[in-house]
This record gives sequence, structure tokens and C-alpha cells, in this order.
Amino acid sequence: MQEKWQLNNIDQKLIDLALEEDLGSPFLDVTTKTIFPGQSHAQQVEIISKSNDEIVICGLMLIPAIFKRFNAPIELKPTLRDGNILLPGEKLLTLSSDASVILMTERTLLNFLRHLSAIATLTKKFVDMIAKFNTKILDTRKTTPGQRHLEKYAVHCGGGVNHRMGLYDAFMVKDTHIDLAGGMKNALQKIPNKAQKLLPVIVEVRPLEELKTVVNLGRDKVTRVLLDNMTLDELRQSVSLCKNIFETESSGNINLETIVNIAKTGVDYASVGMLTYAAGQVDLSMKGIK
Repeated sequence: MQEKWQLNNIDQKLIDLALEEDLGSPFLDVTTKTIFPGQSHAQQVEIISKSNDEIVICGLMLIPAIFKRFNAPIELKPTLRDGNILLPGEKLLTLSSDASVILMTERTLLNFLRHLSAIATLTKKFVDMIAKFNTKILDTRKTTPGQRHLEKYAVHCGGGVNHRMGLYDAFMVKDTHIDLAGGMKNALQKIPNKAQKLLPVIVEVRPLEELKTVVNLGRDKVTRVLLDNMTLDELRQSVSLCKNIFETESSGNINLETIVNIAKTGVDYASVGMLTYAAGQVDLSMKGIK
């Protein structure tokens, strides 16, 4: 999974922000400085799972970037890669570096790993539940400010599909656009015919009447219709109307209890906001090796 993604400048800034949040500016850990006042020798720690459930690992690529901020040598021996499954009680990695740097970075490192792995783990639960259907799980823009790139990487590690990264890489006509434009017909007329050749064009529809307008007027403009908060019966009707014309996407309060029935309607995608806003953290812990 990891080879398809790289840290970008925003991620590097986020690492600095997270470290400064914990250590202040300039960086200072008063306890560690007191116990290790000078150059400390290399120590070894391991990160293990304390969870009772399987964890999909995500965030290993951040560890060297965190230690690089301190110009500290690091020997990292992971047992898995991002996207692999860590079993309950299993060791994820062994890390050797300067003792003071390990102590200064421990919480920041674990916060990233625990959060991103939780997103990847929750995503895999959704993906596994509908594995026998053609529906794919999408993420949304309901992400933690500043962490979108990393959180979408975590969805990718869990087997999900990334939606647009932001407002700049897809046309997405939402309900507010439609309302403020004076209706679906007016909104569609504002989208140029060549738009679909440049970026995907996604249009949100609510009642079936709006969908019929898109079918009639948007065949040469629209890539996908977003079927928002529809009943299962409405979803089935909408999928039938869009067959061989548009891709379909279901959205709105989708969870692990509803996802299977939604997939049964034949919809192409299901966008799930809770992947990134409700995943929480998994239980990973760092322990010193004597």
C-alpha cells in the first residue's frame, strides 16, 4: 500500500506542529532532560498491540520523518507494512535510537499510528462486509483539519477508495449549489459541456424528480449522481434509472448496520463520513526492551 503514497509538505508541517504541541518551542521535555541531561546512549523499544481485535496498520512511514526532525539515528525493524493486519498482542516493530529522542517523540508517534490505524481498521470492516457486492467504499471531506491527506491514505490502506481530495479536483454540485442556483436545471446549465473531460462531474440529487432532470439534461455532462439520504426503494429505482448512463453513489448516515442493504441495491459507491470522523484510536503501546 505504502509505495503509492508519499509524505507531502503539509504532512511535514503537521509533524512539526504535533511535536511543537507536545514539546513547545524550542523543543523541551523537562523530565527527559533531567533524567538524561547529556547525550544519551541508544536504547531499544517495541510497539505492540494491546487490542483484543485485529488492527489494520497505517502510519509507519511517519516514524522516520519524526526522528529526522531531531537528526537522530534510527534503526527501525517493522514486522508489517501499512495495510497489513496486526493480531492481538502481536509486536508491530522494534525501534532503536537515542533514549531522549524516543521519549520526546513517543506520544506524537503513537498518536499518529493509533489514529490512522483506527481509520484503516474501520474501513476494512466496511469493505469486508460488502466484499461479495460491487459497491466500493468511499471516504469524504469530513476529515480532521490538516490531516486529510494522511486520513485518506489510511482509508486507502483499509481497502477503501478515495473521493475527491478537496474542492479543486472534481466538480461536485451539492444541494446548496442547486438551491442557490434556483433549481437543478439552472445548476446543470452552468456546468460547461467540456467539464467532464477535465474533471469528474458529480451531482447530488434528493427527490427522484431531480434525478429525472439529471438523466434528461446531464447525459453529456455528468459522471456520477450522488443519491443523498434515499430510502432503499428509492436507491433501487435510482440505480435502475442511471444504468449505463451514470455511476451512482449513496450517501447519508451510512454505518455498519446499513451498509449491506445499501450494497444490495447495486449502487456503485457508498460514501461513509464516519471512516474519518468516528474511527477513534486503536490500542498500540510502546514498551522499553531491557
